[in-house]
Amino acid sequence: MKHRFTHENGQVFCLCPLSQNDAESARLLCDACVGENLYSKEDIQCAITETDRYFYLLKTDEGEIAGYIYYYLTDEASVAKSAKIDAAVLYTVYRATEKKIGKIQAIGLKETYRGMGLAVQMLRFVLDELTAMSVEAVFNVCWKPGGIIPVGKALQECGFHDLTEAKMVWYDEPALICPYCKGRCRCDAELYYKLI
Repeated sequence: MKHRFTHENGQVFCLCPLSQNDAESARLLCDACVGENLYSKEDIQCAITETDRYFYLLKTDEGEIAGYIYYYLTDEASVAKSAKIDAAVLYTVYRATEKKIGKIQAIGLKETYRGMGLAVQMLRFVLDELTAMSVEAVFNVCWKPGGIIPVGKALQECGFHDLTEAKMVWYDEPALICPYCKGRCRCDAELYYKLI
């Protein structure tokens, strides 16, 4: 499903499901936004083949890739494991009896498109999609380089709440080259949630 919207400056954007043709471009953009080698081309292609994973590219009207958002359906235990926290922390805000959890895995924008409110547009689209799937809670483990959460303002604008800090979430990914740490990632994260 494609979603078109017009930015206040008149520029038209489209959120398009990832295609095989764009998988390598998506991987390169992920490398630029969140660090080299965090996602392989195969990881990204799972969003094309698996029915509970969704990867959308934000494109300009001219077809330039401006950003991406990657999300999937999961459960509390998996969210807790990815954040390296006790699942009991998640249970303080939500406890599901079946797979009704959405996790925003990654969101990124090319540098020239940052600060335009496009992350908010992408998040709103994802929240609408997850609501239509009867998802009841959405979590996001947010990268916090130097104590700053790049997507924090957009999450708050979309009604997300800060749940807890997570320590050195990506340190165990030895191939990841963190753009902030310039090597192995020692950054912390912040876990955000929204009940739908």
